[in-house]
Formats: sequence, structure tokens, C-alpha cells
Amino acid sequence: MQAAAELSGLSPGQLELVKTVILCRILHLNNPMASCDVQDLLDDANCFSCLYPYQLSLIQTQLLCEILNAGGGGGSSCLLCGNVDPVAAPACACALYYNMLTSSFWYWDNNLAIWAMLIGGI
Repeated sequence: MQAAAELSGLSPGQLELVKTVILCRILHLNNPMASCDVQDLLDDANCFSCLYPYQLSLIQTQLLCEILNAGGGGGSSCLLCGNVDPVAAPACACALYYNMLTSSFWYWDNNLAIWAMLIGGI
């Protein structure tokens, strides 16, 4: 918390900019040829534009957990999406799934070996 206190003087917009730079640096550590081009990032981010802020925070948190668990890179992602509700078991014990048609979120319950709805969609 003390280290985070140094950032307390930044506005919410400045914090988002700092986080973006940090994430881009993490990306470059894992793949020096990766692009942080703004237009490429906006194009890639377009599929998340319909999410509410809380839903986006869930996705971001999951991604950061995956980065941490993979040692910063080289691991497989268990953030999945598709046009139907999930059925098949994911490749890892901790996974999130986003149904792009219904905007519903699912998480993998490894103890029960089932996908459970986290946030219902339309």
C-alpha cells in the first residue's frame, strides 16, 4: 500500500495511462516484436467495448492473474470467448469465458468440473 500511495496524486485518467504503459512494457518483455500501436490496440479492444466497467475489471483482473501465474509470459491463456455457451473443459483449472452473442460471463469450477454462469447476459 505504501508503494501505491505514490500514485495517489494521479487523476483516474493518468492512472489508466500509466497502467497502459506498464502493460505494454510487460508485453514487450515477453515478445519484443509485439506492437503497442494505438490503432492496433483499439482494433483488438473493440470486442470488449460493449462491456460495463465492472465486467471489464473482471477481465482485466483475470488477465493480470494469468500474467502473474505464467511468470509474465509464455503461459497459456484461459480467457476464452465464443458465440455459444461453454461446454468443453478448458485447458487450465482457472478460466473465464465470454459469450459474445449474449454478453454472459462464465467461470470454470474446477472442483465440480462445470462452467458456472458468473454474469447473465441478454
